[in-house]
Amino acid sequence: MAKIRRAGGSTETSSTLGWVAGRGTVLPPHAVLVTEDDPATVWCRAEKHSTWMAGAMHSGTCTVPFLTTVLRINDNFEILVSINGSARVRYENWDRYLAPPHNAVSAEARRFLAVREGEDGFPQAGFLAPRERRAYFVSGSTVEKVDTAKVLVEDEPERYDLRAVNLDTSRMSITREESVLAKAMLLNPGPSRQRVVEDREVVVRQLAYWGQIKGTYNGKPAHVVSPPPESEERDLMWGVQNELDRVYQDLLEYDLPPGTGVRVKMIGTVRKTEAPYFGTLTAVYKDGSQTSRVIEGLHMDQRLVMLRAQYSSPYFIHNNTVLDIPEQTSVLFKSTTTTTTTTTTTTTTSTTPEPPKMSMVGPEKPQSDSLSTTQREVEVNLHGSAGPLCPALALILALALAILSAASP
Repeated sequence: MAKIRRAGGSTETSSTLGWVAGRGTVLPPHAVLVTEDDPATVWCRAEKHSTWMAGAMHSGTCTVPFLTTVLRINDNFEILVSINGSARVRYENWDRYLAPPHNAVSAEARRFLAVREGEDGFPQAGFLAPRERRAYFVSGSTVEKVDTAKVLVEDEPERYDLRAVNLDTSRMSITREESVLAKAMLLNPGPSRQRVVEDREVVVRQLAYWGQIKGTYNGKPAHVVSPPPESEERDLMWGVQNELDRVYQDLLEYDLPPGTGVRVKMIGTVRKTEAPYFGTLTAVYKDGSQTSRVIEGLHMDQRLVMLRAQYSSPYFIHNNTVLDIPEQTSVLFKSTTTTTTTTTTTTTTSTTPEPPKMSMVGPEKPQSDSLSTTQREVEVNLHGSAGPLCPALALILALALAILSAASP
């Protein structure tokens, strides 16, 4: 990989630029051009007496300035390339009163790639020597030292955006693990049955990683749109494992008989997913410009997919005697495709049923306290518009009425 200058004069490995061996007149993929107007001339460097000098390669020959001599090398030279086409470079002005610019690309620790416009209007490639406060260029068959130049600078993106992600399900690995995340006790020391409610909070660590991709800067802000089943958007740091603490707040509830308690375990099911993927990564720069390319990497995701409360059988507080009531489980959280939360509470209680209530249908008070009223109502039924009764039934009812009349005072 190439080196770039950082603050204070130190150099650091570039994330998007590298050097590859030159091979004749064939240009490697994504070779960095000296100027966009000349696609046949690219940046190169060559070594002489253990010192690297920078220049331009054209038609298989790398031409570099060395002291006062022009070196033209046809082998054993290297060409500057953009890793996977990810680099964005530009030129910044320099003069002898300025330090080399930030992110200047170096041929070696103390020499930086520089260019100037020649007398014929074509750019001349060379290098800047900061200690000498001079830049060296090839002009025809001679080497010129100048006080001003333009220095090649690697332009870093401000952030990344990853979309259109597709996971390779054929090579996907999914594991699940259960663990007790919290414990609680619900108590009812009172003399009557009560529903005891407690608010509990559980913090679960969630991990997200999208791999270290060649040609990208680790640690840059990134916006990632995950594929199904999560289908979520998240802001994270690119190229590192992101640890996110997610808080789940739920209610623990139980109908407790008097003088009893119940022990509760909050059990979480954590799912870990690993899968290769490809997607479209967009680099966004300070000036608002963007470059996009398709990348391949390894995705890792770890998250809580279920949280449930496990209630023990109730027990008497004073002597820990367990009641004959089975253990119960309540689902507090369950992850689905749409990331919904489901709360379910299941309780079983043993109570003595209340006596059934009586209900009366009809008028609140009879029209009369005498039996003549009943007799008149019966007579209506016997001779009213509802139609006559059968003869046998009518005879029986008439005899009953006669007996009741004789018995009455």
